[in-house]
Amino acid sequence: MDMDALSALMGEDLAAASYADIWVSAPDPADLPLLGEARRLADSLGCYVHAVITDEAQADRAIALGADKVHVAGRPGEFLMTQHPEFCFFAVNKLHQAARAAQRHKAGLISDARNLRVDEVSRALLGSHPVYGGEYLLDFALTSPAKFATIDPRTLPEPYADPNRSGEVVPNNFVAPEPRVRDLGPVDYTPQAWRPLTKAKVIVSVGRGIRDAEGVALAKRLAERLGAEFGGDRSARDSGWVDEEHEIGLTGVEVAPKVYVAVGVRGDTVHNAAIARAQHIIAIYPNPEAPIFAVADQVVVGEPKEVLTKLLAMLG
Repeated sequence: MDMDALSALMGEDLAAASYADIWVSAPDPADLPLLGEARRLADSLGCYVHAVITDEAQADRAIALGADKVHVAGRPGEFLMTQHPEFCFFAVNKLHQAARAAQRHKAGLISDARNLRVDEVSRALLGSHPVYGGEYLLDFALTSPAKFATIDPRTLPEPYADPNRSGEVVPNNFVAPEPRVRDLGPVDYTPQAWRPLTKAKVIVSVGRGIRDAEGVALAKRLAERLGAEFGGDRSARDSGWVDEEHEIGLTGVEVAPKVYVAVGVRGDTVHNAAIARAQHIIAIYPNPEAPIFAVADQVVVGEPKEVLTKLLAMLG
């Protein structure tokens, strides 16, 4: 019975990928110090160091700093998704790439790793992650088949460069997949000139007591001065002054602004229930018996157009 048959009988997955060696993503010259850290760990484990670079001209430098094998790929993060590293290191500013590759391999990831070491028995990657501005360190142990870490090259000592080291540039036919996001250019879109009344902080609302289009225009001017949204009750919608999205009432929109200014709104039950969550209500209406006054925090008894004209003059 050969070893494969024995492994199958023991329930091992023979199709599972064999994770081996230490891989380093070093697309930028500033990332090359990571090779010194990888070399240190590889010497204690007896494994190879693979460097993934984007410029073949950096291959000799990568070998001198500790790489045994160099792979040239235009997008190292995507390339590493197709390989099977036991340990994989990225520069700390490549966290997004590291996280994607780690997720693809169902691997653990230590971000901004410090004090990296490997348990030679369990092959667990041990390291710390700084918290609270570096005041404390959280210790981690990764035991997944692949283990990933991001490292700040600035925290590492300058690696020793041995120009006599030998290594090889490994050819590959890797072609990066098409990006999942494509730039289709500017979109022909004009945003709506109003925000939903349900999200408005200030609302100026009108009702039939505003009387005519001239009064509505004054109310809209007030809304502009206050940086408010404009709405109205059911009578305003019936008069054609507001549309369905701007009708305030149980048959329209319920609102909860910080300030609600009701101008010419009589305030029937349907309307008043819809503004129950408003924090401060100001009502302007000519009839002192209007129901709106029962729920208002401040009231002005008077003709809405006259009050608005004076108010706008005061606002300048």
